[in-house]
Amino acid sequence: MSLVQIGNDLEGELRAVVRGEVRFDTLSRALYSTDASVYQIQPRGVVIPKTREDVIQALAVCRRHKCPITMRGAGTSQAGQAIGEGIQIDCSKYLNRLVEVNPEQHWVRVEPGIVLDELNAHLAHFGMRFAPDISTASRATIGGMMANNSAGARSVLYGKTIDHVLEQTVLLADGSIVELREVPRAVAAKDPRFQTVLRLAETHAAEIDKRYPKIVRRVAGYNLDEFIPSRDSVNLAKIMVGSEGTLGIVLEAKLRLVPLPKAKAVMVIMFADLLEALGATPVILTHKPSAVEIMDKSILDFTAQNANLDKIKHSFQKGDPAATLCVEFYADMAADLPPRLAALEADLRVRGLGYHYHLETDLAAQAKIWSVREAALGLATAMKTDAKSFSFVEDTAVAPEKLARYIDRFMRIVREHGTTAAVYAHASVGCLHVRPVVNLKTAAGVRMFEAIASEVADLVLEFGGTISGEHGDGLVRGPFMERMFGTLLYNAFREIKQAFDPEGIFNPGKIVDSPPMTENLRFGAGYQTPKPYTWFDYSEYGGMSGALEMCSGVGACRKKLAGTMCPSYMVAKDETATTRGRANALRLAMTGQMDDSDRAVLEALDLCLECRACKAECPTGVDMARFKSEFLADYYSRAGVPVEARALGGIAHAAKWAARFPGIANAVSSNRLVKHLLHIHPKRQLPQWRGDTFEKQMAGRSRPAGKPVTIFNDTFTNHYDPEIGVAAVDVLERGGCGVNVIRPSCCGRPAISKGLLRQARAGAAKLVAGLMPIAERGEPIVFLEPSCLSAVKEDVPSLLRGGDKAQAEQVARACIGFEELASTLDLPLRPANGKILLHAHCHQKSMGLQAKAAALLRRIPGANIIDLDAGCCGMAGSFGYSKDHYDVSVAIANRRLVPAVESMLTDDVLVAAGTSCRHQVYDLTQKHALHPAILLQKLVAG
Repeated sequence: MSLVQIGNDLEGELRAVVRGEVRFDTLSRALYSTDASVYQIQPRGVVIPKTREDVIQALAVCRRHKCPITMRGAGTSQAGQAIGEGIQIDCSKYLNRLVEVNPEQHWVRVEPGIVLDELNAHLAHFGMRFAPDISTASRATIGGMMANNSAGARSVLYGKTIDHVLEQTVLLADGSIVELREVPRAVAAKDPRFQTVLRLAETHAAEIDKRYPKIVRRVAGYNLDEFIPSRDSVNLAKIMVGSEGTLGIVLEAKLRLVPLPKAKAVMVIMFADLLEALGATPVILTHKPSAVEIMDKSILDFTAQNANLDKIKHSFQKGDPAATLCVEFYADMAADLPPRLAALEADLRVRGLGYHYHLETDLAAQAKIWSVREAALGLATAMKTDAKSFSFVEDTAVAPEKLARYIDRFMRIVREHGTTAAVYAHASVGCLHVRPVVNLKTAAGVRMFEAIASEVADLVLEFGGTISGEHGDGLVRGPFMERMFGTLLYNAFREIKQAFDPEGIFNPGKIVDSPPMTENLRFGAGYQTPKPYTWFDYSEYGGMSGALEMCSGVGACRKKLAGTMCPSYMVAKDETATTRGRANALRLAMTGQMDDSDRAVLEALDLCLECRACKAECPTGVDMARFKSEFLADYYSRAGVPVEARALGGIAHAAKWAARFPGIANAVSSNRLVKHLLHIHPKRQLPQWRGDTFEKQMAGRSRPAGKPVTIFNDTFTNHYDPEIGVAAVDVLERGGCGVNVIRPSCCGRPAISKGLLRQARAGAAKLVAGLMPIAERGEPIVFLEPSCLSAVKEDVPSLLRGGDKAQAEQVARACIGFEELASTLDLPLRPANGKILLHAHCHQKSMGLQAKAAALLRRIPGANIIDLDAGCCGMAGSFGYSKDHYDVSVAIANRRLVPAVESMLTDDVLVAAGTSCRHQVYDLTQKHALHPAILLQKLVAG
């Protein structure tokens, strides 16, 4: 029988018994071929189970076909344990329930796909949480955390995941389901599998005592140390925790909970030397902190790639430190914290450790500081060259008192190989993430990768530490297990694997019998990075492929509780709807690794709203909106431009005719046949063209005296909402400005969003020529529509080349949002009644201008400003008008925005600068949102 026939039978049998999703398509197999590691293995297929029975049936089918199974959480594993060549089972979409909470007894029962932050959001109501707090908490699943035995920043206080798993319901290789919990040894011995574990633990007790390091953060190998003879009872779940899905499938778990801290404070300490910071750690530990986290200079410098993180960093950093330690304290009363902070600072000053001590007791400010630390994983990869700070020796751990000497030797190894490394993470428990810079696209780089790993393995064992302190063994550390534990215990691990999984179905090649660490590399020697022609300028990355490779797979785009990225994932909960998934699809297509690549990439990009949240919220600033435009331009050059793309992308040209005959234009745009041709959903009402355009209303009007400013008359304001333009003129003039209005051409946003980049580039040159004289005068160019502002500030300079590019950059520097300028003016404002709800446009947020909008509204006397933080509205230009996107668009709006609007009282006001946002609100609630210029016009006194 051929492999193709085997694959077809497997797929068919899975579809027959699985109620959830069975995917053997090109795109799904491609997206599940990578995690956050350096590896890539394409699976045979993907199963997304809806029920426990789906998992049971999938195992039965895979056993018949001798097809391996790899369980996958959020796909953020850095050691390669979340990828495999058989079937991948993803529980994160459906098997993510909180089954039961018992706050009195401090436990919760969950399914494996539940995300840590989402679990803790539920538990906060009870004043409790699941203790391990990893930096990927916004997307990491509990199943993945148990598989890796995750820990996090506060493990000095709480230990690891294994310390909080009370029970597990586990599906074993023979199809049986067992309940694993604390039982007497005699009961455990009745099961032949656990009898093997107990026998090995007893037989090798001396070797276990010798080989297992006496530190908090050892997660390497199997947990035989939990079953040594001195224990009268054993928790059977502890052999599953940290086993990386190689022994069984966890269907449900009962977890211990801890109380939320009643008060907490942070001290960020600056050091002139990394080793000095590490040497200070044992001193700090005597003060009983809840966390001590380090970031070296390279991590701190990488925040420059992300404007929001860079701003936060500068709020606490003084000077140019070689490293910072973020020290946190918990207390029952807030009043207990200042003395502890003062005592620590005094102790460090006496010892001459550190040069600046930033104290923070405000919870919101502490959260911002922690957001920089939590982004370190992504920031460490923020290198725009082929040589990157890869994750492969980042997980070693030694006793904290040995840490400074150990890292000194570690960095010497790195320097001897002619490279550098980023350093961050858990100084409190001696588990630092050290990420050497290596070019894995060259043979020399691959040799360096292997050599550094080998030398570091020897070094950590010399210091009595562990190779795996948190991120697991997987493909990258599995090859070193025998070196760490010795042949005797390594063979014991093999015996455990054989006892639980005799046919080798569960995640083979992880922990034991791993392939060489240089196999299955995502890049590898000889990898060719394509350099296609592009419309946008990616020269700082070495081309578009380099820009795509900035996505390292950390999966921040899978968060759902906060922020905007990625709005379609927040409702679809599917890997195809993530920024990571789209970047992977584009990379694999460009390198010829994906069949039927045009169709697959179109599918992956279809639900990208081009909100640009990824540009701001992805730690490495992956700008998927720009990549989508680039791909569409290339695709249309071969397949032709669809009618709807041509019409909607060229809306500025249509507007000229509509302004002459608005009645006819509105009748045409409302026609069912026209809507059908343009793929407009029948429930959508297109904006109405106006005959009294902003341009006409300003015609013949002379500029009054005052500070000269120019309003850019965008297409939306001019043809749909001229009253906004008039209001802006009124407000700015009342603030002492002499206002001029100009419209040299469209900003290019509609054309860019539809992939009409040839048209956009031509328009960009005309636009810059028209705005350049204003910029040369040093006059602000004011934008009322955020998407137009982002087009001119960010996209237009990237579209142009040479002298035109330089002029575009000068124009971009002159461009400013209405809110930013108005917030600096002396405006006589009357008080507002009711609350003012702010919904910022996605592009405002991506440019870091949300705070400016809020600052303007706070100038209104007595204003009660509520920043909704509702994410994307779901309309996103023309996205939400499409009949293919309507349901997703509505679902995105219904997450937070629509409920907030529907709960508004009579005197409350919703403010939204974005045209598409205002139309979405009206379409779904029949309530009007106001542009801030309209609100201010109403409130200007006199």
